[in-house]
Amino acid sequence: MTAFRQVSVLAAGNQVELLEELLFLADAQAVTLVDHGDAPIFEPPLGSHPVWPQTQVQALFHDERPESEILSDLATYFQRANLLIELPSHLTIVPDQDWVRISLDQFQPIQIGKFWVKPSWNEDPTPEGLTTLNLDPGLAFGTGMHPTTQLCLEWLSSDQLSGKTVMDFGCGSGILAVAAGCMGASQVTGLDIDPQALIATSHNASLNQLPIQTLLAKDTPNQTFDVVVANILANPLIELSATLMDLTQPGGHIVMAGLLDEQSDQVKAAYPSIVFDQDVSKDGWTRLSGRRPE
Repeated sequence: MTAFRQVSVLAAGNQVELLEELLFLADAQAVTLVDHGDAPIFEPPLGSHPVWPQTQVQALFHDERPESEILSDLATYFQRANLLIELPSHLTIVPDQDWVRISLDQFQPIQIGKFWVKPSWNEDPTPEGLTTLNLDPGLAFGTGMHPTTQLCLEWLSSDQLSGKTVMDFGCGSGILAVAAGCMGASQVTGLDIDPQALIATSHNASLNQLPIQTLLAKDTPNQTFDVVVANILANPLIELSATLMDLTQPGGHIVMAGLLDEQSDQVKAAYPSIVFDQDVSKDGWTRLSGRRPE
C-alpha cells in the first residue's frame, strides 16, 4: 500500500505563495501552513490572507515515486524559481489513519447557554431543558467552539426572541442565525461577504428545519431588525457602524463580538447612541450588547 509521506520546510512570509505553487507542481496532495514561532494573527485586513513571518510549510505526498525522485523534483523547481529554501534529506512517513473519522470525532456535542450544539450525525439524546442546535462543521467559520461564538450564543439563549426579527451580520456557518430561529425568531436573515458562508448557513438551517434568508453583503436589505448580531472583528465593527446602526430598529438590540477585551472602548466609541449593557468577557474576548434608543 502506498504510504503518506510529508516534507516540511521553513519559509519566510514572502516566499510562501510561490512555495505552495511549486509544491503542488511537484504533485503534493495537500499543503499546510503552520506558525513556526509565536506571531499570532488576530485581525487581518478584510480580503487579505496573511502568513506568519516564519512559516512551516508542510506538503503531503501519496504516490509511488521514490523518495529521492520527489526531493530531486523539488530541488529542481526551487532552483529554477531561485527559491533559496533548504530541503530535508528524507521525507517523513505519515501513519495511515481514518482521517474522516478523526475529523468527525473532533466535533462533539457541547452545551452553550441553553443550546445543545451537535453535529447532525451524532445521535446522543439532548439533555433535558436544552434546545437542540444541529450544526455540521464545514468551510465557513463558526462551530460554536470559539469564545466569541459562545458569547453570542449565551446572549441569544438568555433573551426572549419569540416573534422577533434577527439579522446575523457575517453569518459564517450560520450558527447564530440558526440559534435565533431555534429560539422562536419570526424572521432570520444571514448576511456574509463569502458565498460559501451562505451555502453553509442554508445547509445548517435545513438541518434544523428553519427558513433562514441568506444574502451577500452587496444585497444588504433596506429594513431594520429587532436584533442585529455581528460576530466579526473590531475593525469591521468600527468601519461598519453606520450600516449596523441602520439595520437596528429604534428600541432594538445590537450584539457585537469578535473583539479583544482591550478593544472594547474603541468599538463602543463608534456607537455613541447605543445604551450598552455591561461588557461580558471570556478568554480575552469581549461581547458588547446594548439597545438603540426609541
